Amino acid sequence: MKKGILILLVLFFGGLILVRAIFAQVSIGISPLVFEITGNPRDVIENQVKVYNPSDNDVGIKMTVEDIAPTGELGEVVVEPAETETYSIAKWVKTEPEELLLKPKEEKWVKFTISIPENAEPGGHYGAVIAGSTQVVGPSVSGAAIAPRVGALVLVTVPGEMKENLLVKDFTAPEYSEYGPINFEIKFENKGTVHVKPTGQIVITNWLGQKVGQVIFPEKNVLPGATRKFDASLDKKWLWAGRYTATLTGNYGSLNLSLSAAVITFWAFPWKIGLVILAVIILIILSRKRWMAAFRVLVRGERV
Repeated sequence: MKKGILILLVLFFGGLILVRAIFAQVSIGISPLVFEITGNPRDVIENQVKVYNPSDNDVGIKMTVEDIAPTGELGEVVVEPAETETYSIAKWVKTEPEELLLKPKEEKWVKFTISIPENAEPGGHYGAVIAGSTQVVGPSVSGAAIAPRVGALVLVTVPGEMKENLLVKDFTAPEYSEYGPINFEIKFENKGTVHVKPTGQIVITNWLGQKVGQVIFPEKNVLPGATRKFDASLDKKWLWAGRYTATLTGNYGSLNLSLSAAVITFWAFPWKIGLVILAVIILIILSRKRWMAAFRVLVRGERV
């Protein structure tokens, strides 16, 4: 089985799915980038993608539909044959047309039809509608094209008895910061059978329990079997010296399930300013006798 072939699709909320050509003359674009679809067994769902050619050459295009699998912790997925039929949609989807020719700067719409089989398992099913170059003809190049291939992700949810289970695998921040911003890293692990998009916030309190800030973490899909990293930041430069607590809470899934709360602590101390303050205090203490002597001379007329 070939794994991780040819194309890397980035599954971001409002993200980018585009692989540029190996050769500068060759380029293909596709939009929309992500389709999130819900359908029942025996449903036939039609949609379309726009394929465009921003180059100065004629480009032949072949449309295919392939399965995807998550990889890494940044939301990437790779095109590869599904190990089981559980998450596959490659056999469900047909494109029309399957082949097309794009003139320079031309764009065309390609219809794809999803036919959900009667025995489709409840849960998430995933794939990509891919446009791949077959031939490039232009003033400077002619012949077969090795690259690129671009794809639009298709995330299909079949309702029914499915498992939604998202865990906060890790929640971290720097243990000590001199100044803000304070950067948080969250890792969500999806142990369910359908993709979910968690929503929520991080509330920051000081050592007195007073709220000093709140951060809404970004909304991104997490595929089944994947661990995905989310970044969030408390955009404050100045924090009083002391110990702070960050509490993560949120919800996910069709049933609006609650995330298990995660709590961490960190310290903030602007040590450079602290050193200046400490130096001033020491100077005051060391100079106290002189000040008292000067006070006696000025007020009481005493001689030193």
